[in-house]
Amino acid sequence: MDNKYELMSMEKWSFNNQLFRRLPDVLDISGAEIARRCSLKQQVLNRYQNGGIVLSVQVLMKICNSLRMPAYYFVAEDGACAMPNRESATVPADEWQTVTWNWQAAELTFGDGEGKVYWKDVAEVMGVSAQKPHEWFLLKKRFPIDCFFKACNAYNLSPFRFLTDPNREKAPRADMTEREEINDLKHRFVELRATVDDLKRKYNELLKSHEQLLHHVQVNINTISGGNISNIGITADPLADD
Repeated sequence: MDNKYELMSMEKWSFNNQLFRRLPDVLDISGAEIARRCSLKQQVLNRYQNGGIVLSVQVLMKICNSLRMPAYYFVAEDGACAMPNRESATVPADEWQTVTWNWQAAELTFGDGEGKVYWKDVAEVMGVSAQKPHEWFLLKKRFPIDCFFKACNAYNLSPFRFLTDPNREKAPRADMTEREEINDLKHRFVELRATVDDLKRKYNELLKSHEQLLHHVQVNINTISGGNISNIGITADPLADD
């Protein structure tokens, strides 16, 4: 594989099923009320929680935004699962920012360009047909959460490269344990590293575009006499606008 992403064998990222199944206890509200707030049928929510239906990235985002719960609570790193109490589990309504999906990051990370992971390789890692990963990472189809983490683990990619959660600074932190604080700092570091990687890619793409522009626009010196340039012709890209 001719890119900078090497396959990893260790599972680093996983879904925090423990928190998901204990939402009624953590939030101190009934499962029926959770389902109502998330616009889900209670039977469907129950099947998500007991594993009868694999949760999708889209539904996870819906749950986070409906309950105002930061998405990173549901992402376990190296098996460390956050279990916030009722006071710290949610963000006040006037401070909440919507959890969104960064599809641009998917297009920058995967594809046929230099330094990207080929979609066919992602499909092979996930064990699915070749066209599914692209549709999933653009959220055009239901994206199973286990397949999402499988891809992230395979290429050592932070889930938060794609899952944008601006609420980290707004979640209460006073009751966090030392382990939770360390885990939180790890998340932040990975996010910052992913941001730097994206900026580097964009910078390199700009440099490449600049070099291509210089290649297409050439200065032809037709006659040089006595050290003086008598005629300079500029040959522009024939495909450029007039």
